[in-house]
Order: sequence, then structure tokens, then C-alpha cells
Amino acid sequence: MRPYIDVHCHIGSTVSRSPSVGQSVGRYMARMASAGVTAAILSPTAGGPQAHGVRDTRRQNEEVARACQAFPDRFPLGLAGVEVRHEGAGVDELRRAMMDDGLVGFMCHPALSGHSLGAELHPFLEVVAEGSGLCLLHQAGSTANIAAYARRFPTIIFIIGHVSMNRQTHDDAIRQCADIANVWYDIAQKPTPDEPEWGLPHLLGGLAADRVMFGSDAPYYDFRLVQRLVEDADIDHTAKDGIAHGAATRLIRSLLPEWEPPTGALHPPQRYTDDEMWAARGPRLL
Repeated sequence: MRPYIDVHCHIGSTVSRSPSVGQSVGRYMARMASAGVTAAILSPTAGGPQAHGVRDTRRQNEEVARACQAFPDRFPLGLAGVEVRHEGAGVDELRRAMMDDGLVGFMCHPALSGHSLGAELHPFLEVVAEGSGLCLLHQAGSTANIAAYARRFPTIIFIIGHVSMNRQTHDDAIRQCADIANVWYDIAQKPTPDEPEWGLPHLLGGLAADRVMFGSDAPYYDFRLVQRLVEDADIDHTAKDGIAHGAATRLIRSLLPEWEPPTGALHPPQRYTDDEMWAARGPRLL
């Protein structure tokens, strides 16, 4: 199988679900090695611990930064987490994470963090724009909100997460974002089978095909299903390579020009059993 680069994965624990779900850096590296994923853009889990407010967010951001520093070939870019309810303290933490820890932007999940995608994110986005960085945004209703951000902050690269998880988001992204050059897309949790009326060929035809990328949504989803979907899709090998690693390589190099995709074997710090890596209920990892 061709190599894959993951632009949508999370480190840490989501405690706002029962049971809680999460993964360490080592466990994710084991999953990567098992599934042919050679590199990834890391971000914290959404819905993580917040008993200590912004101090918890800082600990989550530092965990991502440590992984990027320890394994720079495998994790060339890292994103911070943000909580809009932290207001100015949260903006300050994002700036610290980017300036001191080398993170390049942020990830947010409105459904788990309790906000919309409106002006409440503008102070955070301004910090990222100062560094011409990257934001991974989970949708909150129409992608028109993300399109508005992309036009307002043209120096930021935006990734729309889960762009094709259902027919509504698939069509909405094509309608709202197809002509915006700083919007990219991941196909995390794209359902199988690939339905012809809104499958990968239709998505590639409707969006900029060179900005559609693989995302795992680990630790929540058995992302091998998405890899299988790409491999079986009725698209040519060049398009499959683009989704698997080509587009992600260009995105990473736009922020880190010296980075080279790793080609050697990945050696996780701990050996996990198949059940520890892939036990699932349906497509959902346990």
C-alpha cells in the first residue's frame, strides 16, 4: 500500500464522552506503523480535561509539542488546542504555544467546546495569522463560516475536518469553499462504501483535487477503513497518491520547507497488540 500522511489526529483524552477515549503518542505511533502512516500533523483531543482551566490546555499543548520535538520527521507540525471560554488567557496561551513551543496554529471542535464558528474565534485567528499558520476546524453547521474566516484571514491555511463524512457537508463544502485557495480538506471518517453520487470522484471534481487529504481522526475511528476506501476508489493512482500523501506533503512544506517525508521503518516506543490498537465497536475505536 502507498504511504499515508495523516493531517487530522489527536493526542490526549476526551473526557466529555462516556467512556472516555484517548491515545498516547506511543500508541498512535504503533497504529501508524501498523497501517502504513508515515507522518502526521498532531493536535490535542477536543473535550479534554478542564478542571484547571487554561493550565490544562497548556499541558495538552505541551504534550503535542514534546512529540513534535522528539520525532520531528514523523510529526513535523503540531497544533494547539483552544477554548474560547478562556478568553484573553486562552489567546495568551495560544501565542505562548506558538512562540515558545513551536506549534503552528490551532485545532478546535465547536461541538465539544461549546461555541459556534463566529467572531469569538477572531482573537485566536489573529494570533495564527501573525505567523501565517495553520488551523484545523471541525464544522459547526455550514462551511460558510469557515469560508468567511478564510477570506478574513488570507495568510492562514485552513483545513476543514471531516469534509465528506455525510452528504450534507460534502455538498456544502463544494458550494461554499471550492474557489478559496487557502482552504484545504480532509476526509476523516468518510463512510464506506463510496457512494457514487457523493463519493471521492465527485468530491475531487467539486473541490480543488490537490487540496484533499487523508485524515485518521485517531483515536476515535478505525482509519484503515478510510485507507481502504481510497485504495478501492474509482480514481487514478495519481489522485490516490495525492490524497494519501502528496497534498499533505505540499501543505507541510509550505510551512516547513526543509521537511522531507520519512522513508524508513517507524519504530514505536512500545509494542501494542492488535487488540490494543484496533479493538472497536463498528468503526469506532475503543
